[in-house]
Amino acid sequence: MLTGIPSKKNAIIIASLTTIVWSSSWIFIKIGLKEIPALPFAGMRYIMAFLFFLPWLLKSSSIKAIRRLTRKEWLVMIALGLLTYPLNQGCLFMAMTYLPNTTISLITNMAPIFLALLGGIFLDEKLNRWQYFGMAITISGALVFFLPLTGNNMSVPGWIFSFTTLFANVIGAVLVRKMLKAGSIPVLVVTGVPMGIGSILMACGASVWEWIPRISLTVWGILLFLSLVNTTIAFTVWNVALQRLTAFEANVISNTMLVQIALLSWFFLGDAVTWKMAAGMALVIGGVVLINLKGDS
Repeated sequence: MLTGIPSKKNAIIIASLTTIVWSSSWIFIKIGLKEIPALPFAGMRYIMAFLFFLPWLLKSSSIKAIRRLTRKEWLVMIALGLLTYPLNQGCLFMAMTYLPNTTISLITNMAPIFLALLGGIFLDEKLNRWQYFGMAITISGALVFFLPLTGNNMSVPGWIFSFTTLFANVIGAVLVRKMLKAGSIPVLVVTGVPMGIGSILMACGASVWEWIPRISLTVWGILLFLSLVNTTIAFTVWNVALQRLTAFEANVISNTMLVQIALLSWFFLGDAVTWKMAAGMALVIGGVVLINLKGDS
């Protein structure tokens, strides 16, 4: 696992590569949802990821760090477990059973607005005028890419699950950044302990063991990839990047997944990419570049 605090440039590279890995999840999840319902699917993914992660949590250095956690820090860990897994990832899986990927991505793309506000209040991460301009370009690109919405995008349960994912992601990102900024808790612990708490709660709530005999080899392969690569490794690497990036910068980088998901869907699922969508992608990428070039080093 990665250790140490990366440079700003390396943190941007690490975070960008992680989003590519995460973007592939949307394709695999859509395939898996044809065979297994959302919550058992999500619960199985994250309980498997936690089992992969467990050897690093059982290292002496991690155990010592866990023992040093204060009551307040444990409460934050529990909150992160609930926010990141049942409320964020669990609701994301549920949203994908009701809405197209593009609609969900548009909703979650609004996160920088709330992160800019919360980051300034709780993390003292002020934005300069160029970063505000970059945020406007990024959001404008998302609107160009996805609007207008159609009747297929108006499922009320889908919108509820999508907005729950959005706000859980925003609050969780601020909490993680605040803990990592303090520098007193190792990345492995900040990643692994909430994963254990959240995955166990979600797996028990979804009764994942009842679905184990019904899963095909294809879905087992998807679960293995999603849990080991897209969760255990990717979440840890992402938290390493967060030690250098602000919460707002990290979330804007994650918003490039809008473009990545569209391209992957076009390549693997045959979804069309129009000139209007291409223009939106260009605006999103331009906004991300502007924010990171004009941000603090």
